[in-house]
Amino acid sequence: MVEYFKKNKMGTIRNGANGRFLGKAGSVIGSSWKGIDYIKGLSKKRTKPSTEEQRIQQARFYAISKFLMPIAPILRLGFGQVNADRMTPTNAALQLNIAQAVIGTYPSFELDYSKILISSGSFIGGGATAASVNSGVLTVDWDFALSTLYNSKADDQVIILLYQPTVDEFMTAPTPPLRAEGTVDITIPDHLLGDKGHVWVFFANRKGTKVSRSSYLGELDLV
Repeated sequence: MVEYFKKNKMGTIRNGANGRFLGKAGSVIGSSWKGIDYIKGLSKKRTKPSTEEQRIQQARFYAISKFLMPIAPILRLGFGQVNADRMTPTNAALQLNIAQAVIGTYPSFELDYSKILISSGSFIGGGATAASVNSGVLTVDWDFALSTLYNSKADDQVIILLYQPTVDEFMTAPTPPLRAEGTVDITIPDHLLGDKGHVWVFFANRKGTKVSRSSYLGELDLV
């Protein structure tokens, strides 16, 4: 999910002269995040060409952001508890993954899918989790035993993500299965079959306040 913002929108002041300032006015922009109001100056146009180091960092950022932006709703859950007072879940996911999942040399950066995290947390996962594909159906199995130490529940959500690089598309279960189920079968659309796919899974409580670190379940033949 990508959010778009209209350009050249006039700034507004809510609740009189002492109220919140939102939007653009002259050389400043007013905005708000998590109830905190900000006013910042417009960025200046770059007059000097980018250095090689800047171009390398921009290319690294593009490689991982291109992958993560379409799954922003999943990241909001998966990274919702990571530095929540200082950054958005998407920014937290970008910061972590750009450091560990972008490989190769400029300008041909690639992603190490096994290093990508779609969630980060200390909640208990699913133990010996496994995934397989047969006749166009993705099957994911996990340990459904509950933990009194981590206060896991039978109705914890199991978030599963499949990515097919050739067509550059993601898919998840229409409705997240529950921890107590121990397994799920997900029908893969025909246009995603015939190539390789990558699978991740993580667990979250019903309120989304406890999240496990995601597990990479491997590269599978989508047949």
